[in-house]
Amino acid sequence: MNTFLNPILSVVIPTFERPDDLKKCLESLSYQNQIGAPSFEIIVSDDSESCDSIILVEKEFPKVVLGKGKKNGPAGNRNAGARRAKGVWIIFIDDDCIADKNFLNAYSKAIKDNPKAILFEGKIYPDRPRKTWAECCPENSHGDMFWTSNLCVKKEVFNKVGGFDERFKVAYEDIDFAYRVNSLGLQSEFVKEASVCHPWRTLKHEGNNWKPKGFEVSELLKFIDKHPKSYEHSSIQKYCRHLLRMLTSDLKRCLIEFKGAGIMVLISQSLTTFTVIMALTYNKFKSN
Repeated sequence: MNTFLNPILSVVIPTFERPDDLKKCLESLSYQNQIGAPSFEIIVSDDSESCDSIILVEKEFPKVVLGKGKKNGPAGNRNAGARRAKGVWIIFIDDDCIADKNFLNAYSKAIKDNPKAILFEGKIYPDRPRKTWAECCPENSHGDMFWTSNLCVKKEVFNKVGGFDERFKVAYEDIDFAYRVNSLGLQSEFVKEASVCHPWRTLKHEGNNWKPKGFEVSELLKFIDKHPKSYEHSSIQKYCRHLLRMLTSDLKRCLIEFKGAGIMVLISQSLTTFTVIMALTYNKFKSN
């Protein structure tokens, strides 16, 4: 691993009970795969109950910095990793992502070419065509998504805005972080060449999907309560358009392209969107 006492880049990988995925991620970030990259360190922050990931890192990746997370969700886990970072820049990547060979070089070049930028997004792409509606990938092909599956931020700015808000236990911590950074009027850039592959993951409550039912509504309302002026996330009209799309074009695609595979997930998503509309409507009337 191309690590130094004073690294330029600190790659933070939060992990939770996925040692097999973590191994692939770490292999993709090895010196052999990131030839020519500037000085960098790899930090794994582990929220797992088991010792599998710890054993893996200690045995096969001894130069990786390993530490425990806070066990209060992905926001706290990422913050725990970021606090150990020595680099000028922090790169966040998920434990189930596989970095392309030019990943670190691309970020390094973007940093040099855009001296005023303090936040960079990298491309996220799936490992294959989608097969069912019951799977997802945080795909990011053009930017303005700010997914923490592939995000690079200047450590000074990360600390200035207070890192990720640990009140978000399941989701929206990255959206909240980007909202706070963007509210400062600072420059961000999309770096297509700094790409990672993110395999499709099931949306069903099984396997490695640890997210509880109903988290979308609770986390969204938490975000809106914190940022009431965020039109993108608090517009009733916008969610009504989303619901209409789900019941028309999305349903058509699910039935025709996927032959109905995952339709129960689509129905569940539609009900969730309807619940959000009702909750936002209630909040609007309550505030008037």
